[in-house]
Amino acid sequence: MTDGPAIILVIVFGVIAYVIAKVWIYARKSEEQWRAVDKSKLKKWDDDEPN
Repeated sequence: MTDGPAIILVIVFGVIAYVIAKVWIYARKSEEQWRAVDKSKLKKWDDDEPN
């Protein structure tokens, strides 16, 4: 394999790894924020109950 395609593959894998890491970080942060919410103040919707 020549240097050109190898460099492109490294860049593509780097971008994919970066995106996966950011999604994972934001998912963890969102989960922590959801646990910290005072759920007693959330509005109750009529369609929340399963039929």
